[in-house]
Amino acid sequence: MKKLFALVLTGSLAFGIAGQALAGKPVQVFEDPAGDAGNDATGAIPGFEQFGFDLTKGEITKVGKNLEFTVTMAAMPQTGSLPEGARFIWHFNSGGEEYRFTIKSQDIGKPDVIAQQGAERIGRVDTAGHFRLEQCSTDTTLPVTLSQCAAVAYLDGKFDPASKSFTAIVPMTDIKAKTGTLISAGTGAASASCPICWVAHYAERSLTPTTVFDATNQAVVYKVPKK
Repeated sequence: MKKLFALVLTGSLAFGIAGQALAGKPVQVFEDPAGDAGNDATGAIPGFEQFGFDLTKGEITKVGKNLEFTVTMAAMPQTGSLPEGARFIWHFNSGGEEYRFTIKSQDIGKPDVIAQQGAERIGRVDTAGHFRLEQCSTDTTLPVTLSQCAAVAYLDGKFDPASKSFTAIVPMTDIKAKTGTLISAGTGAASASCPICWVAHYAERSLTPTTVFDATNQAVVYKVPKK
């Protein structure tokens, strides 16, 4: 968790670019120890991994014209995670542009009470997994800092409790990726406190500071392979 925030730069240099990436073969781009989920500020809470918030690894795989981002947890309930009380966030950079995933096991379709931006679908309800690709900016005009994230696309994906994982399927055109594009850790202001994390959310919005259940960062740069 916290140690990985401090080591993200050295970790990226140590691992370097995943030059052996092959289409259809997953490349692990982050890992996190099991048993550390609960509250990133105060420490692990025993048994908290059973809620589906204890990150262990993340992988990227090229399948046809898509990139599949798969995240594995130490454990996962049959619902995937506790619905509507938390969201998974992954900030990443694709070819120089910043993006973010917001992923939930369920989304009840509340409209954004602050603003509607980008491709946001007001009233959308997802009961089998909610996978949203976003681009973010930081709003500091209010007493709390808000990450304003406009929806770029709604993605196909699935939660798989049997493998304790979920996968977001991203058309490469959505993130302007092609052969040779580098997928690296996000570096924008919105990613500073929660680059890859499970976080509590309120009224369809994560506030900063907020309660982070488990967090890590992407240490390996993924290079999109030819085939």
